[in-house]
Amino acid sequence: MQLPKVGLVICNSGASNSGTSTGMAAMKVVEKLGDVVGICSLPALVNEVSTQTALVKKIPHLIVIDGCRNECARKILKRLGIGYEAYINLEYDLGIRKLGPFTTLEYSEDDVERISSAITKRIEKALGNHK
Repeated sequence: MQLPKVGLVICNSGASNSGTSTGMAAMKVVEKLGDVVGICSLPALVNEVSTQTALVKKIPHLIVIDGCRNECARKILKRLGIGYEAYINLEYDLGIRKLGPFTTLEYSEDDVERISSAITKRIEKALGNHK
């Protein structure tokens, strides 16, 4: 296992359109950029799994992506005392509205692409190769 240069901490419950979209967008980014980026386990952080928490703290650049105004991923990191470099909130930053519980499949490919693009731009900025 190689530690990625950039870790994505995403709220990816899949219980709503925004959770599904963040997860799909993060997967697209990992497929595109490869080993430079990795997705961190939010459930492991919530449950304070020590090995996972220690690994996340070692990742040089963390980007947090939340799907809505509840800011779950951000709040979890704050509670654990883990800092991060960049934050994306679908509602605040991209104008993508959470439709509520049980809207798992009510997302658009356009939204997934916009989210993926926003994540990629933050990664490029973090690594110093922004355009």
